[in-house]
Amino acid sequence: MSNPAYRAYRAGRVAQKIVRGVSITVSRGVNVSAPLTATVGFSGAMSFGAEGSTLYTKHRDYIIDVADYNVGGDAVEPAQYDVITEVVNGVVKTFQVVESQGNGVAESADANSTVWRVHTKET
Repeated sequence: MSNPAYRAYRAGRVAQKIVRGVSITVSRGVNVSAPLTATVGFSGAMSFGAEGSTLYTKHRDYIIDVADYNVGGDAVEPAQYDVITEVVNGVVKTFQVVESQGNGVAESADANSTVWRVHTKET
């Protein structure tokens, strides 16, 4: 793709990873990825209880380049129960990939399908 709008989008994505990127690893079973840079976003789901209560569930989303999401050396699609590890304020935290609002565990975050938005919850 060489159109100017797409080139501007990719340049913005590179800048976003430099300024707001976090270092993570992805695990699937015994396979672990090399450290990669992702950006963090949030999404959520709202459900209603029988007694009228409202429950809001907040998910930590990772925005990861499709080519970077690799486990065992090969680029793969995110799968439920993958584990993402990140150091947050000096503490190692693990997040499990989960389905969000019936949208699956991940969705393309751009028109050209070069970025995954992976939904997780802290374990």
